[in-house]
Amino acid sequence: MSILLTRKIALISLLAALSIVGRIYMSSIPNVQPSTVIIIIAGLVFGARFGLTLALLTAIGSDFMLGFGFFTVMQVIAWGVIGLLSGFLARFRMKIPMLVMACYAGGCGYLYGFVVSLNMLIGGVPSFITYWIMGLPFDTYHAIGNLAFYIILSPILIRLLEAEKKKLQI
Repeated sequence: MSILLTRKIALISLLAALSIVGRIYMSSIPNVQPSTVIIIIAGLVFGARFGLTLALLTAIGSDFMLGFGFFTVMQVIAWGVIGLLSGFLARFRMKIPMLVMACYAGGCGYLYGFVVSLNMLIGGVPSFITYWIMGLPFDTYHAIGNLAFYIILSPILIRLLEAEKKKLQI
């Protein structure tokens, strides 16, 4: 196994651990956790595939402690979509002001809630709409938390990940 592959595996493992521990640690505050922002930043720096992988590891890893259900699949899909979108934004990241990116992170809180709510389509459109609307206060907590976590974490985490990206020559 090459040293670069080992470093990539170690990096994604470290980010997954940070995301999982952050989610578990913050679980007492509904929907406020740094996982979404860590996935966004990883996608912005390393691309869509990296963000998608981190989304999968975060959802499954944190649900070992918080509990599994069909919602785990929806969490993987929701965070995966966010990781992919962030990866596609990567080429424009330097041109987008930090405040706009923080608002994007906040919007991802609503996107996450919407995608996770899609599992209620099994009961029909009225069930989905009711479930989604009832979840909007929690999506708002998620959005506000994402905005704050992005402002706090992005200057440090992006700089660290960019330095690691140069070492990995990705």
